[in-house]
Order: sequence, then structure tokens, then C-alpha cells
Amino acid sequence: MTQDYIVLKDKTESGMIAVNKSVFQSISEISIHEIENAETIATTAFSKPIQIKIIKNKLHIYADIKVKYGVNVNATCELVQNKIFENVTFMTGFKPSEVAVNVIGFVL
Repeated sequence: MTQDYIVLKDKTESGMIAVNKSVFQSISEISIHEIENAETIATTAFSKPIQIKIIKNKLHIYADIKVKYGVNVNATCELVQNKIFENVTFMTGFKPSEVAVNVIGFVL
């Protein structure tokens, strides 16, 4: 069974601190919008552009994007990957184990 959250601080007498998968998804979407030459795809009933998987308290992020036609795809994917990693680390204090970016199309 998959987890829906990551434990940031173990349980103490006051409680524990955990972050839900939806937080990581929102941060990833915001990160993609910050990159000029990249866009997220629309969420449908059959596809989700950003998938978050938590396996053994390790975070795996998979993002499907569209890239502006005529720009360097490798450089854009690297920017998106770094931006997602930096923002997740900065906002939650948790470093993702994997950030994978897949280009599924181009935008004119």
C-alpha cells in the first residue's frame, strides 16, 4: 500500500510533522510555471501531469511537460528538474530522491 504522506519529524510528546503528497504536487506545479519555456499539461480523468510516489519514506516526483518549440529541450528539462528539487527542498526541508521530467509535446 502506498503512503499519502512523508514524516518529517518523528513522533514526540507534542505530535509528529508530516507532509501530504498533494503539497509536493502543488510545489512541483508552481516550479514548472516559473520556467519560461515549459508548461504543464492539463489534468484529465485518465492522466495526471505530476505524479508523486512515496516509497519507504523516499520521495519520487515524475513530471510531464510541454516545451516551447525551438528551445533547447535538454536545458529546459534540466532547469525544470533543478527548480522542482530546489523548491521542494526549500519549502519542506525534505530532499526528493528522484525528480524525472518527461517531454510529451511542444507549444508554439
